Amino acid sequence: MQRFFKSIEYVEQHLYDKVSVHQIAAASHYSTYHFSRIFKALVGDTPKEYLRKRRLTVAAKQLLSEDVSILDLALLCQFDSQEAFTRAFKALFNVTPAQYRKKNDPFRLLYKDQFSPNMLHFLKNEISMEPTIITRPAMKIVGIASQYDNKDLSLGKLWTAFKPYRDNIPNRIGEECFGIYESYEEHDDEITFSYVCSVQVKSFDDIPQGMSGREIPEQLYAKFIHKGPISSLDQTLKHIWGSWLPKSKYEYVEKPDFELYPANFNNSDPNNELHLHIPIMVK
Repeated sequence: MQRFFKSIEYVEQHLYDKVSVHQIAAASHYSTYHFSRIFKALVGDTPKEYLRKRRLTVAAKQLLSEDVSILDLALLCQFDSQEAFTRAFKALFNVTPAQYRKKNDPFRLLYKDQFSPNMLHFLKNEISMEPTIITRPAMKIVGIASQYDNKDLSLGKLWTAFKPYRDNIPNRIGEECFGIYESYEEHDDEITFSYVCSVQVKSFDDIPQGMSGREIPEQLYAKFIHKGPISSLDQTLKHIWGSWLPKSKYEYVEKPDFELYPANFNNSDPNNELHLHIPIMVK
């Protein structure tokens, strides 16, 4: 967590600079892929969203405390124009910068305060779960890979779209499904991730059109059981990245991690269980 908060400090030190997600991640010595995943899990925003909200928050406070023009604030906060700044400000605070300055009411806004250790409430044992440490043998999977931005991943939609195809995949083994967080691609400062809805197969013969195969190597995992709908998965992820892993004798290995969905998983059932597999090694 000390490494993680170095990136938070980096953001604060460079609020008015043009910085990339890669630079923010580098401050904590994480890969961009790993950093972006745990950042979203812990903070609730992507690194870019967090940076934008922090800039707008500081700008809002400056509107009331400093004699600075809205245009100068817009440029200072790395917006291309006053119009773009105004749109972003209104989208976040539901009021324009000019209206906010005129009303002079700082309690109207829900500020995006700097993320701090005090915000990690789950570290105070509000969520407590211990994983099972297992070694899974290598396996072959076939499924549909989807690219997504970290802010718009909808597991429910992906699995609903995959459902009509899953039972017709040749050479399938078992009834379980695997949601695999695979990789990411970089385009300038934009990062997209790959999530694969898949099933296990005994061979890659006759892969259906539009699908692809992957081989997941043997790996040591921490297996967590998440109970409830997918919509509450973020709380389990917060516990894993923010509480269990930093305190454990293990460290994350940058290999694919995945969700295992048991047969007949029904997202509307509050008693559902899915198994999160986090690749690890002993420190």
